[in-house]
This record gives sequence, structure tokens and C-alpha cells, in this order.
Amino acid sequence: MKASRQTERALLGGAIAIGWLAFGLSWLAAPVWEPQAFFYPAAISLALYLVHLSLRAMESGADELLLPLLTVPLFLGVATLYRLDRASAFWQVIWILSGLGPLLLLQMVTDIRAWRDHWLLLLLLALGCLASTLLFGIEVYGAKSWLKLGPMRFQPSEPAKILLALALAGYLSRRKELLLVRFWQLGPIKLPHPAYFGPLALAVALTLLLMVVQRDLGTGLLLFGLFVCELFVAAPRLDYLLLGFLALGAGGMVSYRLFNHVQTRINIWLHPWDQAAGQGYQVVQALLAISAGGLLGAGLGQGSPQHIPAITTDLTFVAWCEETGLAGSIALIVVYMLLSQRGLKAALASNDDFLTLVGVGLTSLFTLQSLVILGGALRLIPLTGVTLPLFNYGGSSLVSTLFSFGLILRLSAEERSS
Repeated sequence: MKASRQTERALLGGAIAIGWLAFGLSWLAAPVWEPQAFFYPAAISLALYLVHLSLRAMESGADELLLPLLTVPLFLGVATLYRLDRASAFWQVIWILSGLGPLLLLQMVTDIRAWRDHWLLLLLLALGCLASTLLFGIEVYGAKSWLKLGPMRFQPSEPAKILLALALAGYLSRRKELLLVRFWQLGPIKLPHPAYFGPLALAVALTLLLMVVQRDLGTGLLLFGLFVCELFVAAPRLDYLLLGFLALGAGGMVSYRLFNHVQTRINIWLHPWDQAAGQGYQVVQALLAISAGGLLGAGLGQGSPQHIPAITTDLTFVAWCEETGLAGSIALIVVYMLLSQRGLKAALASNDDFLTLVGVGLTSLFTLQSLVILGGALRLIPLTGVTLPLFNYGGSSLVSTLFSFGLILRLSAEERSS
């Protein structure tokens, strides 16, 4: 019987309606009205509806909640960016359309399981992406993690995250039983045999070393979190988890000693008001904007978030907090929680180890990145330079995130059809 995907269609219509309302309010608040700006929501709506029709035509059994959930931050992000910087909103629409293409094409992949055998190639490609900036990269905000392609900048670490998640899944799915057995004793600690754990540790060490050399410690944190999550799911041993936390703490202390910009960010996090007119200006303005939002916010287009430096790339969520208040902020966070839940549900429902690890890896990357930037915006942790997926401005990040959810969507379809 042909899949009607009625739930997806109904929820997608509601999400698009919310997006149009948000964009309309931002458009009305603009000092100069641009009727042509309604091309932005029209283009996104058409693209999303075409994805829905394509899934229906393919009789896909993919999760019907994922596409509507993705629609909410995509639309609200464009509405917020239009209010902050019209050029950023225009390019964000271009990146959304560019990312939805691969998301749809991934639904035509016949068998993701076949990728398991190419884990070494995927790993080498990931390391190649990360190493490319050492030769050709440019430095932005203290991190040499960008490539310049004509008028555009591109972060190779974004596709590298996906490649590394796939490579780790392939390796761990083949050796998970061996990683559970303690062959080798190092003092009081019993570990798997170096022949099985060694290649994994070497790959992770090389990845983190490249991130340290580039001074892109935010991405390094995400990749380390990816490694710990996939390893624990593949070999659920508490000592692995404990070693991961200890390594994270040790790495944080070493980074604090070695890098001045890490010391600066931690000092700003701990004492922002002491540097309110200098390096702590961004954090202080963000805190003032959040507090000004109150319960229901100032209204879309009615706040003053434009005074915050790097508002479109780092702290777009703060602008949303100021203009929609606590209610709007919680609502958006709930959407991110639901996206994480659907990703993990699709992963854990699989009977195939490789597919489970792929889903867990990609979902953990999305969740960890969201937690890191939300925590930084709310001053729960030091602010890093990563973007809020699907919401902040960022071309390579947005396309990579949509690619990841394309894989998760395909994974959920494959399991329901098996």
C-alpha cells in the first residue's frame, strides 16, 4: 500500500505556518519593507513540501516527525536572521536549499550497511579534511579552521564530523566484542589488547592533534564527545566512560595552560562584568538581552540584539530569547530535544550494529553541539565558536547538519522496511 505520510503532511503544514508568521512579524518590524523578501519563506516552503512529496512518491517508511521538526528551527532561524542581517538571511536560504538536496538524495541510497566495509577510507577522508586547513586554511577568531573558496568560506571540519562518525561506526561494529574483553593489563587498569584498541586510540589522537594545531578546540570537544558516545554504545563499560571524562578534564587543563584564548574565554565566563567594556562585552550584552526578554519577550523585531557582536553566527539564540522571552526559548529548546529523541529512537530501533552506531554518532554530534552553544549563550559554560545547528547562520554547518539528518531519515526508513 502506498505510504500516505498524512502525519508528516499535517505537522509540516503547521510548522510552515509558524514559520510564515515569524517571518511576517520580522518583515513588518523592518525599517524598510521589501516585498521581494517573501521569496525566502516561499522558497523554503516549496522545497520542504517537495521533499515531503518525494518521500511519499518513494513510499518511504521514514520517521514522519523528523521533517516537520527540522522545519521549525530552519524557518525561525531565517526569520530571526532577516531581522538581524538581511544578507545573512538571503544566504541562509541558499544553504537550506543546498542542504535539502543531499537530504533527499540520501533517501535513494539502497543500503547504508554497505558503507561499513569502507571505514578506513572514510577515516582517511576525515583526516584529510581536517589536515587541509594546515596547508590552505585561513585564521578566523583565533582558529585556523577555514578554507576560502572565492568569496565564500568553508569549514572542512563539518564534513569531517560525518565521515568520522561513519568511520568509527564501521570500526566499532566489527570489533565491539573484542573491546569488551580485557586482554591487557596496564598497572591496575585492564584494557583490551592494543591490536584492537590501538588503531582506534591512534585515529582519535590524530584527530584531536589536528584540532589542537588549528586551535579549533570547540570542534575538538565535539569530536571527542562523538568518540566517547559511540565507544560506550558499542562497548558499554563504565571504565570507558570514566576514562573519557578523565581525559576530557585533563585535556581542558592542558588547553588552559597552553592557549591564551582559552584562558581568556574562561576568565570572561567567570568574571564577565569585570571586563564589560572590553573582552567581556559580548557575554554581558547577551546576558542583558536574555534578561530583557522576560516571560514573553519584546516581540519579534522589537528587541535590540543587534548590539551584540557576532550575533548572527554565535548568539542568534540570544536574539530569539530577547524577542520571544522564556516561553519562546523553552519552545525552541523542546524542538531540539525532540530532534535528538527521534534521532536516538531511529538508531536504537535498529537490529544492525553499524546502523545503530551511525545514528547514535550523528545524533550525539547534533545534541552535543546544541548543548555547547546553548550552554555558552546562557553562561552555563564558556562560550565557544560553534554554531547552533539549523538556527544560527552558517553555510557548511547547515548543509552538514541537513546531510546528517538525511542519513538519520534514511536509517529510520531502512529499519521500518526490514
